[in-house]
Amino acid sequence: MIEIKVISEFQEAKRLWNLLSPQETIYDLWDFRYCFYKYEICPLNFITAYDEGEPVALFALQYNEKDKCLESFAEEFMEESRPFIRPGYEYLIPELYKKITGKARLLDLTENSETDEFTKAIPLEDYIYLLFLEKYQDFSDFLNDRLNAKRRRSLVKELAAIASKNVSVEIYNKAALNKDKLDAIAGQLFDFNISSFADDSYLQKETEKKAHRDLFDLALDWRLIILSVNGQREAISFSIVYNNIWFYVITGVNFKKIPGLGKYLVKVNIEEAIKEGVKVYDCGLGDCGWKNLWHFDKKAQHIFSQE
Repeated sequence: MIEIKVISEFQEAKRLWNLLSPQETIYDLWDFRYCFYKYEICPLNFITAYDEGEPVALFALQYNEKDKCLESFAEEFMEESRPFIRPGYEYLIPELYKKITGKARLLDLTENSETDEFTKAIPLEDYIYLLFLEKYQDFSDFLNDRLNAKRRRSLVKELAAIASKNVSVEIYNKAALNKDKLDAIAGQLFDFNISSFADDSYLQKETEKKAHRDLFDLALDWRLIILSVNGQREAISFSIVYNNIWFYVITGVNFKKIPGLGKYLVKVNIEEAIKEGVKVYDCGLGDCGWKNLWHFDKKAQHIFSQE
């Protein structure tokens, strides 16, 4: 017999998350989401299904007291949210949604599987952009596979012009940096991001900076890539490598000084991901004015809204 309850107690919610999360992406990891949740604590509303007392499905939601609505756990900076379902219980997905009462706004919902017809029917919000790397030996393979001759020549020419500006590349992992150097690089990354994106930057508040800085301290395998021009740092990216996926999490580029440097930063990230044998390059939600031009694959993200 299936019973559905709402869990609001923190430790039990955490236990259920870790029990039922498939941990396929960084957004499935409690510790990743908690970096953001702890600075914007909201009442938890974890809709949980039990079969004869055993947890079999979980829809991790929270109540946003400011907007007076339910949303996904640690909603604001997350992607690929969805109910966690044990195999064989996929039929419970509509039942979990039925238990949502009152106003709700759930963003960036991903399909649980190719057979998840319920989520497919929810309105489309946007796309995550991905590049599957297994068939590529180097960046040239990607260019030849994805771009037509005209676009390929144009991008190669643009990247060569950037390279001619005496660009140097540094790549660091967690073991390579002490706290002081890491703090300095992270601070510069955040400053570049704010300067580049202004009001569209998601680092406007100090709590947002702290949350992203906390990601560096997680027990995850990450990469900092720094581009310097004539010895001066001008672009930085922070990526997390998890489950054979290269998550391009946050970037900062001095666009005003060196136009086109952001494209070169993407190139270096793709090259390094291929070199390391990573299977998927995930550059996140939204086209941002460039991802379609690179002909990446798209994964639908849906929105559930209820008044």
